[in-house]
Amino acid sequence: MHSDDPRVDEGDLAEILALSAVDLRALADGHVLLTGGTGYIGRWLLEALCYANRMLKLHLRVTVLSRNPACFARSYPHLGGDKAVSLVEGDIRDFHYFQGEFSHAIHAATDVIATNPPLETFDVTVLGTRRFLDFCKDREVADVLLLSSGAVYGRIPEHIRNVPEDFCGAPCTCQKNSAYGIGKIATEWLGAAYSADGRMRCKSARIFAQVGPYLALDKQFAAGNFIRDALLGQPFEIKGDGTPRRSYMYGTDLAVWLLAILLRGKSARAYNVGSDVAVSIAELATLVARQADVAAPDIRVHLAPQHGAKAEYYVPDITRARNELGLNITVPLETALRRTIDWYRPLLIG
Repeated sequence: MHSDDPRVDEGDLAEILALSAVDLRALADGHVLLTGGTGYIGRWLLEALCYANRMLKLHLRVTVLSRNPACFARSYPHLGGDKAVSLVEGDIRDFHYFQGEFSHAIHAATDVIATNPPLETFDVTVLGTRRFLDFCKDREVADVLLLSSGAVYGRIPEHIRNVPEDFCGAPCTCQKNSAYGIGKIATEWLGAAYSADGRMRCKSARIFAQVGPYLALDKQFAAGNFIRDALLGQPFEIKGDGTPRRSYMYGTDLAVWLLAILLRGKSARAYNVGSDVAVSIAELATLVARQADVAAPDIRVHLAPQHGAKAEYYVPDITRARNELGLNITVPLETALRRTIDWYRPLLIG
């Protein structure tokens, strides 16, 4: 890996290939439309598809819709310059229809950064998905994957440790920061509506917390923040009480799962995508420090836990993905953290 052209390690890509060979071969001679190819999830998918195309000689083409394709090509020349990849400029909300026939489509363009205005987040999420699905319908794309989120569940009740897809919770409609979760509910409904006549098979992947190369280190993602702090020798800042419990899926499993849902998932159906192994935020900080070889981490927890309060869980039940698609978590959290830290180390400290 070179700092002027960061890329996923070949060992990770080979792992995806080994686990997804059957699904990837089903893409032979296909043409995939990918939105959001410049984001964390989009880049993992693009890396996996380009690698598989070379190794399996799939004769696959991938068209990536991007607001700034020139910038993406400069930042990631190994992706932007891949012979299988075509970059098209456009905003997901109002892009002009462009030429091409597509066998598959993946909608990964979304707006998860907490600092963006709620109405913009909602518009990118809902209007963007409607535009994307209209384009797919016009081009008669058969298999479509929408990236959704565990945010659709809203606040998960205390008695639920691993939330299943049939839990009918929802984000609070009176809070402006619910824009993302409510928007994702709307996009899942749109996918079901566009699939109703049987011409399109649209599936939704409800993404939970992730970790791996390309994860932002300066946004609202605890794992990314802790990895940055560990590598730069900074204190680990936990603004809450450290008790909320999350789970973390590594990028190889993420790519494997998304490919399986795209190709074998049931139409108009949602699948949780994430690890089902819970860890508290405070425990995560300790694990990151250990994997980064920080002997005496300075972990600062800003709030004390409330007496008698139960920990908040945001962890998926992944029974559906296991039973219907044969999917499992193959990379334990400790390994996932170590791989991510090792990938970022030369980028941050040389």
